[in-house]
Amino acid sequence: MITIICGTNRPQNNTSIIVHAYADMLKSKGKDYQILSMEDLPTDFIFKNEVLGGASDKIKKIAEEYIQKPEKLVIISPEYNGGFPGVLKSFIDSVLPQLFENKKIALVGVASGRAGNLRGMDQLTNIFHYLKAHVLPLKVPVSSINKLIDERELTDDPTKEVLTKQIDQFLAF
Repeated sequence: MITIICGTNRPQNNTSIIVHAYADMLKSKGKDYQILSMEDLPTDFIFKNEVLGGASDKIKKIAEEYIQKPEKLVIISPEYNGGFPGVLKSFIDSVLPQLFENKKIALVGVASGRAGNLRGMDQLTNIFHYLKAHVLPLKVPVSSINKLIDERELTDDPTKEVLTKQIDQFLAF
């Protein structure tokens, strides 16, 4: 099982378009996946979690099902203010650190600009290395997202090709 994490909680975000395209590609390869969106988190998870105490059953279940059980995680994150969203960092911080240990992680960055969230992927790489996770070297920056989609669907073939290449490497990782 692979968990795909949509790293934003903004409604109608473009990152979810890439998440669903990635999921379709995994499905076409016969791989099981599940999607966790930051929109699905309880509103109080930042203050009530297993790290700080007082964790709700919902956040415990999310950490177990989406982080602990899967062998691999795909983090697809937009660029916010030269990095990745605070809600994603807060979620990572709310999960017991040992649940990330030895996880295999692939990173995809999404941006309306030209860098495809390279800085955010570098920041996430540093965090996951600290947590003793293994990050796939091929990180995919999806730049100028608005030019790559039509009616909330990824239509750009070169982007699909590089995502497929990452998936192939990740499955062998």
